[in-house]
Amino acid sequence: MANQLNNPSQWTTGNDPPTDKQKAFLHTLSDSKAPGESINPDDMNKSEVSSKIDELKNKPAATSTTDQGTTGPQQQTPKGPDGSSKEGTLIEDPSQWATGDDQATGKQMGYIAAMAKNAGEQVPQGGMGKAEASQKIGNLKEKTGM
Repeated sequence: MANQLNNPSQWTTGNDPPTDKQKAFLHTLSDSKAPGESINPDDMNKSEVSSKIDELKNKPAATSTTDQGTTGPQQQTPKGPDGSSKEGTLIEDPSQWATGDDQATGKQMGYIAAMAKNAGEQVPQGGMGKAEASQKIGNLKEKTGM
């Protein structure tokens, strides 16, 4: 059984179309690890997309040319629990996240709890999706200045 899980070509659903989450993750990985490489998950099945994701996850980050003409790894802006860059700009609209309806992460809920207490608000008790949590974090950041 474990061997089958490690071999996507043997999956019962391996010939099915890829999931939206697989497509989104492949798109994100290909942007950072294989810019310029044409990867179209719509032309692949679920097992092929999974194999490509594994391949890209193990690939070193792409290099870019700096102003001095040297090459180095491309820098990705670190994301906070609300999906914002370190500078506070949203990287992508949370309502467009492929995983926006998934349960909020522990980090998101912890961040919300800390800011809600600071703002004098009641701490929400779970049942929140990632996108909703991101929006709540944004609202609390504005309210508390954190």
